[in-house]
Amino acid sequence: LNKPQGASWGFRLQGGKDFATPLCIQKVNGGSVAEKAGLTAGDAIVSIGGRDALSLRHKEAQDTIVMGGNSFDLVIQRGMQTWRPAVTALPQMKQTPEGPIATSTSLAASQQEYQPIGTGHNSTAAPFGQAPEKPQIVNAQFNTPINIYSEDSIAETLSAQAEVLGKGGVLGVNFM
Repeated sequence: LNKPQGASWGFRLQGGKDFATPLCIQKVNGGSVAEKAGLTAGDAIVSIGGRDALSLRHKEAQDTIVMGGNSFDLVIQRGMQTWRPAVTALPQMKQTPEGPIATSTSLAASQQEYQPIGTGHNSTAAPFGQAPEKPQIVNAQFNTPINIYSEDSIAETLSAQAEVLGKGGVLGVNFM
């Protein structure tokens, strides 16, 4: 990316090694250098200035961008394809106030394949089938506690814990 002196890059970073999430572009300002270069929110950052983004803390990534001045290399990944700007050699070196330039970089974004969510799903309505007569619970687990909760087991447990409560001679369970 290249920007004029004093201009902002126009994007916000998110994540980093210290946040245990990959660095990515959180926001791109309209009309900014980043937008003109084709960056979009959600782009994963692969490297900044030749440094592997997975090993960078958030602040280190910011510092790498700042240390680059008005120009730095940024490799992003969008979907499963890695985006890289098209770099071609100039036939003749070009002199600029920042120094000589030997390459031309095209930051034009390639057209991304657009596939809206939901295409191909439920394209034709289908009638519901008949409901089963009675659903059956099948438990094929080897050591299952399902028999512990049967009516007979519950009654047996309560009667084993029952005692005579109070002076009235009432049989019950003391929960105190």
